[in-house]
Amino acid sequence: MNFRDINFKEHYDSQKDDLLNDFYIPALSNTKRYKRVVGYFNSKSLSLVAMGLKDFILNNGQMDLLCGVDLDPEDVNMVKFASEKPNEILTSNFLSNLDNIEDEIERHHVEVLGWMIAHKLLRIRVAVKIDENGVPKAKEAGILHYKIGLMYDFKGNLLSFSGSINETAKAWKDNLEEFHLFRSWKSGELNHLKENLDTFNDLWNSKQDSYKILDIPTAVEEKLIDLAPKDFGDLIFHEKSSSEILDKNKKKESSVELYPYQIKARDAWLDNDKRGIFEMATGTGKTFTALGCLDTQIKENDQLVTVITVPTKHLIPQWTKSIDSFGLNYDKLLVASGDTNWRITVEEALLDLRLKIIDKLIIITTHDTLASTDFINLLKSNKRFNYFLIGDEMHGLGSNFRSLGLIEEYDFRLGLSATPKRFSDEESDFLFEYFGDSLFELTLRDAIYNYFNPMTNKSYLTPYNYYPYFLSLNQDELEDYKKLTLSLFKCSNDDSGDKNRENLLFKRANIIKDAENKFQILEEILDGMDDYSGLIVYCSTNQIDKVLSILADRNIICHKFTMEEGTTAKELYGGLTEREYILDDFSKGNYQALVAMHCLDEGVDVPSASKAIFMCSSNSSREFIQRIGRVIRRYEGKTHADIYDMIVKPSGRQWDESLKKFELSIFEKEKNRYEEIGYSAENYDYVIDELNKYF
Repeated sequence: MNFRDINFKEHYDSQKDDLLNDFYIPALSNTKRYKRVVGYFNSKSLSLVAMGLKDFILNNGQMDLLCGVDLDPEDVNMVKFASEKPNEILTSNFLSNLDNIEDEIERHHVEVLGWMIAHKLLRIRVAVKIDENGVPKAKEAGILHYKIGLMYDFKGNLLSFSGSINETAKAWKDNLEEFHLFRSWKSGELNHLKENLDTFNDLWNSKQDSYKILDIPTAVEEKLIDLAPKDFGDLIFHEKSSSEILDKNKKKESSVELYPYQIKARDAWLDNDKRGIFEMATGTGKTFTALGCLDTQIKENDQLVTVITVPTKHLIPQWTKSIDSFGLNYDKLLVASGDTNWRITVEEALLDLRLKIIDKLIIITTHDTLASTDFINLLKSNKRFNYFLIGDEMHGLGSNFRSLGLIEEYDFRLGLSATPKRFSDEESDFLFEYFGDSLFELTLRDAIYNYFNPMTNKSYLTPYNYYPYFLSLNQDELEDYKKLTLSLFKCSNDDSGDKNRENLLFKRANIIKDAENKFQILEEILDGMDDYSGLIVYCSTNQIDKVLSILADRNIICHKFTMEEGTTAKELYGGLTEREYILDDFSKGNYQALVAMHCLDEGVDVPSASKAIFMCSSNSSREFIQRIGRVIRRYEGKTHADIYDMIVKPSGRQWDESLKKFELSIFEKEKNRYEEIGYSAENYDYVIDELNKYF
């Protein structure tokens, strides 16, 4: 489609027209080159035209944007970062999944801005008003007043619009705006179109004497950019920056009293030179135990920087709430993850610490940011104080990249995990060498049968029943599985390399994960339930749509819980994040079931869940225990939990003996995992009887 195929009007007025859907989105969807000059710009406008911008990006469209000097601080920081360090954005996976571009644009408009700049799809310059001597004027003397847009399609057609509208979310969505449209294929409109084109080109190429045109980094260096206040324009619609200071001068008495076993763990850490690992089952209070350790160091150290690192961003709000509940006496708490602003706020906070404006700083970040060059350099260049690292789900820090964040500068170290050992013995050894020995262990079985909360006289975790369901691959899956297993067998006896073996294991694991017969088992499990409330179904990406359909057929009210749901607090959700809002609805019974993928593996509190169906699992008991932890937390009225596990055991009856032996050695890992989970189940005897039928 080209511009001539679209029924454009000569004039648009927001009182009569839908500016976005009637004009901007269809025009942008078919644009190859976009030139825009405006007084004001903010990246929120990108989120409003996600559909059109998706096509623009897929068309490899290019945009030249010239704007005034009043800009959103987040946008300025992102433009500066993307201009100076494009490789850091180019090597990221942002927008790698083309199917999700629209969602990414809507949720992460600031990052999209940087992504487009790094990929040379967007150039941004600012126009600073100057006097006859070339000296910049104060903005009170006037700002850039042109509001012109020019769009070229793939057939060489050109359209131009000019009027009152700026490139901001408020302008396109809420303001009373109007503009005229001029088209190159309409002879009577050519003169106006040419005037707009000449005006843009003269401005962009610094041919107008009243304006100085600069790239944003240069304008920042020369301090010519005014950072717009939060109440400017439509900035009130912006999500809170993840680097925003969450609290200032926090001073209050601790409102949490540690249980005896938590005190025992804390004291063991203090006696071990303030290093070590707490190996505590989900739901047993390892967060408060860690904060008990931090509380001692806040009281003992004049200047202390504490870094709390978590595997994913959605665990950050849980830590901030726990810190608030505990009542730690810190001066400043920052979140360093998610946007470019964290670099500035962390650097400023460290400067405040050096100047002794503050003494106690807490930084919450993710494992990936912890290992980033910027974060490491910030800490290393400010090593004037004591550093304390708390690694939540510390088993996630053992990979080649994330382990880079485990620097020697941390004086005090505490690792937290229900399952601290990694798949690789080498990675596990590294983590234990870095954090120290496991000083306190509270197993899944201990938390169910041996440790009791003195306040309730109940065990810390809910007892559960474990129901394994064995199924077979269909004929096509079995053939593919057999071929891959044969290749694996050959690979184990030659020098083809670990990478090839990992690739084969990955492909074969996906056959198991997405086995077609699992849907029949799912229906069988659901049909055997009297009550669907409190249900979590774990499935793969390829299974999620059919699972939702099966639940809908049974009138089960459900919601998916994937990596797509937002992790930033919004007014739309009553000050909660989208994920928190969904979980809150689930706990209230507004949703009977959640259909989840990996984002419900670690750390997320879903205590109201009482049933889990596992359609896809690895052979890692660590991952399985993490998932079980979502449904065995104590909750009012919950007396036990039910765990349903789908286990694929391909038949090897037609295979030769050497291949059968190889297959059995791989399934031995599965057996170990099921026995470990079954060992802590109330129906242990049943579980062992079932497993013995197949192993």
